[in-house]
Amino acid sequence: NLVRTDALNTTMARTYGIDRDASTAPLMVSVRKGPESREIALPAKISATVTDLQGKRADIAMREARTGEFIDYIGTTAVAAPDTLRFDLTIRRDDGAVSTMQFTREFLP
Repeated sequence: NLVRTDALNTTMARTYGIDRDASTAPLMVSVRKGPESREIALPAKISATVTDLQGKRADIAMREARTGEFIDYIGTTAVAAPDTLRFDLTIRRDDGAVSTMQFTREFLP
């Protein structure tokens, strides 16, 4: 999931230790297994990079955030609208499984 941090409600921002502003977007990744509403969180190592339309690429430092029995992985990246950002992720689960994913997100003024 990816939204600008100023779109987060205050409680969520505080829970994840994120400052709210229009020039930052948090990248939140959850690794789950099992059927919906009964899934369990899986520990993982997340590597993430972001690339803007001009080709500028940056690593996103991801950190673990625990909420109850769930684990999320949080990182932040700078956003300067208008822009389209491409995110490349590698997810390495503790059981050795490796997944990759790529998605884009458009930011409008």
